[in-house]
Amino acid sequence: MIGTKVYQKRSQVYFFLAMYGILSIAGGSVMAKAVVSGQSVTGAAGFMVVFGAGMFILTLLKSRKPQISIFEDFLELNQSRTKQFVRYRNITALSQPDKNRLVVTLREEGRKNDVTIWLKDLDPSDVENLSGFLKQKRGKGH
Repeated sequence: MIGTKVYQKRSQVYFFLAMYGILSIAGGSVMAKAVVSGQSVTGAAGFMVVFGAGMFILTLLKSRKPQISIFEDFLELNQSRTKQFVRYRNITALSQPDKNRLVVTLREEGRKNDVTIWLKDLDPSDVENLSGFLKQKRGKGH
């Protein structure tokens, strides 16, 4: 499992890319209709184009970045705006309170810290593999 990169579900990514693309195209067509008929362009149409195109680009960029990268000594999580690093030797407990998250309890510098791995965006096979791998690596340091 070391060296594996876990990405977001492709079906979910494609859905959001399609929705943002449609929003941007709809805004562009409203703007084109207004320009052709000699009317002033509304702010809503401009917002639809800018928002749709911007979110399309952000979603595309985010989907190309792995959600979880598995290295020899640690796990790198890219599920929030900042990267989180989980060292295997610091893991004291694993729990899955519901099907959408895996909570990893770490002991760092004498205090407990809970890190949540969000599972709802990952494929079920990746979730099973990751959970088994972390249970195997729990508390083992190199």
